[in-house]
Amino acid sequence: MPTAHAAPEKTDYRAIYDHVVTSNAKYTDPGHSPGYNACWLESARIRAAGSPALDVGCGVGFAVELLRGPHFQVESWGVDVSPASVEIGNRRLGQAWLKAMEPGRIPHPDNHFGLVTCFDMLEHLDERDLGPIRDEMRRVLKPGGLLYCSIATRLAYGLDQHGDNLHRTVKPPDWWAGLFDADETRVMWRNQDLYLFWHKPMAK
Repeated sequence: MPTAHAAPEKTDYRAIYDHVVTSNAKYTDPGHSPGYNACWLESARIRAAGSPALDVGCGVGFAVELLRGPHFQVESWGVDVSPASVEIGNRRLGQAWLKAMEPGRIPHPDNHFGLVTCFDMLEHLDERDLGPIRDEMRRVLKPGGLLYCSIATRLAYGLDQHGDNLHRTVKPPDWWAGLFDADETRVMWRNQDLYLFWHKPMAK
């Protein structure tokens, strides 16, 4: 009789990133925010996408704060799997613009956001968890809305508290483009970062 194989254990992203944000000062420093840089890089496209906007994997909310500021003036919200990040971010912002999310589930309604961003978060997930979060980001995006992601295609410089590399899925740009059926990609070879764009089709 064949031996039954146990289902793979789910990764506790909440514990990992609560630990990361409370033990590494760079995660609370806007100078180390990949979302900050990515927003400036595509400022015209972000403004054109319209409100509201959602940053998935928002950390302590630097991209949300930037988009709400005078340069962009976009109603922006954030979600993150780390309650510690959300608490630190909302306390820093003085506003409850960030929400904690269950892994793989965005706590917002269908077809709600003109822009969904996800900056340097996807590579931190196991490969099996990427399809579900991709589908969630598409679900909350309005028809005609823009999904804009930045993705590191290299190993991280840091390890989690279990000794595992923080970048759990390291794949080449073409792999990510296929996973997201991207409309457009751009690669910054100097730091091996991929910028990926997908527009939700208009409803028929």
